[in-house]
Amino acid sequence: MESENQWWQTETNDSVATKRELWQPIADKVGGFDLDPAAGCEPTQIGDERYTEADDGLSQPWYGTVWLNPPFSAKTKWYKRLYDQYNNGDVKRAISITNTGTDTDWFQDWFRTADMIVFLDGRDWYIQDGTENFASMLGVWNPTDELISHLHTLGTVVEPKDDNRQQTLL
Repeated sequence: MESENQWWQTETNDSVATKRELWQPIADKVGGFDLDPAAGCEPTQIGDERYTEADDGLSQPWYGTVWLNPPFSAKTKWYKRLYDQYNNGDVKRAISITNTGTDTDWFQDWFRTADMIVFLDGRDWYIQDGTENFASMLGVWNPTDELISHLHTLGTVVEPKDDNRQQTLL
């Protein structure tokens, strides 16, 4: 498995903001986001409440509908926390964006627990300062029907199966 430190992570871009064109329609479909626990680099606040690096979102309470765009260097910790908070019922719904890292431990251990994964069409979903964007995906936990319809407009939607059975493609 590859490490969490990849070519897109440098000392200056460990956290990169998501474009409003992606998150705003999603927020509209789920009635808004209650919390953005890894906020700080975006020009517009995404959740009703947000935790910045100074707040240490990993140690704060998570609740409601969550938008998560974790720092590139620490995805494992963030996805484990999301998984734990969702499984214990504190988080009711969550949407997270990340690079397409299906070969990483954080994906195999935590991200694949999502109800849906959307491999986003295109590479222009982050606000970057002249650097190349990269293939990205969304993880969605407990999607609404309205959100599911919208997700199909964004790219390829898959529903992971965590039962270790062979799946047949038709």
